[in-house]
Amino acid sequence: MSSTTPKTGILLLNMGGPDSLENVKPFLFNLFSDPDIIRLPFSNVLQKPLANRIATKREKEAQENYAAMGGASPILAYTQGQAEALKAELAQRGYGELNTYIAMRYWHPFTEAAVDEIVRDGIERLIVLPLYPHFSYTTTGSSLNELKRVLEARNIQPELAVIPSYFDHPTYQAAIADNIRYSLENDCWTCPPDEVQLLFTAHSLPLKHIKRTQDPYPEQIYQTAHSIAKTYFPNNPWDISYQSQVGKMPWLGPSTDGVLSYFSGKKVDNILMIAISFVSDHVETLVEIDRLYIPMANELEINHCHRAPALNTNAAFIRALADVTAEQLEKAQSGPTQFPTFPELLKAQASS
Repeated sequence: MSSTTPKTGILLLNMGGPDSLENVKPFLFNLFSDPDIIRLPFSNVLQKPLANRIATKREKEAQENYAAMGGASPILAYTQGQAEALKAELAQRGYGELNTYIAMRYWHPFTEAAVDEIVRDGIERLIVLPLYPHFSYTTTGSSLNELKRVLEARNIQPELAVIPSYFDHPTYQAAIADNIRYSLENDCWTCPPDEVQLLFTAHSLPLKHIKRTQDPYPEQIYQTAHSIAKTYFPNNPWDISYQSQVGKMPWLGPSTDGVLSYFSGKKVDNILMIAISFVSDHVETLVEIDRLYIPMANELEINHCHRAPALNTNAAFIRALADVTAEQLEKAQSGPTQFPTFPELLKAQASS
């Protein structure tokens, strides 16, 4: 890279997770206080009081889930590993020593801390890389909203290049396919690998939110699953389900437990679950899938139900992150960029 190139950094955005059992409740409070993820009635007045009530109600069960993982979420450790591996991969490709930063939305390190580091290091150009492959206002949108608030509050205006999604990027999909192939070749099945039922599972969203925002997330989930299945596993039956619903409001479906019940009724005995909306192991994979859905499948007499490994710091996934980042680095060199508005982001997603 030219010596005249602005000093460049890469900011990884993620949701975060509690680092101790004591911090489960404040993490949940931060989560439910965010109107971008769940908009509660009269949000300007009632959002925080209702968020506190929900966090209090869910604290004990959530603590039990995190206790099952050793007392904390592993998401920060995985994100740090991804950031370091990405930095090394880009350096190997000739992009020099690019600093990487992490901004978690609901627990430390928060966006403010990441911006402090960015200012301290004199970063002039920032590549913003959400660790959400699929665009949603509840994830990428919320994290970008927070980043914009922090930058504007501090009157900081670095050049920005935002990667809104990469659900359809060939190397991202190839990385998922590698993990599926690993499970098909190494897990215990009672049928040929190309007859195993593939079940792509993703985090659900409230239907009210999807209707209100026209969120492209469900369509992008479908496109990812469809493309991977048809490109890499054309003989395997496949389906999509949604997990992690909260409360009694209608959520995007079909639900994972409902799909497992359906497969049980159809005497399907070999299922591989693939968590495609998550890029690292955390409570949704290690507890919800491994400790809830797989035992549920066994109780439903689905005797061979396994989960494909998460992407974590898989070398193929790091190459995918490097590919999408490098593309933005090349575009950024053609001139200054601006923070896109949400309508601009949504238009870009709709045309993907």
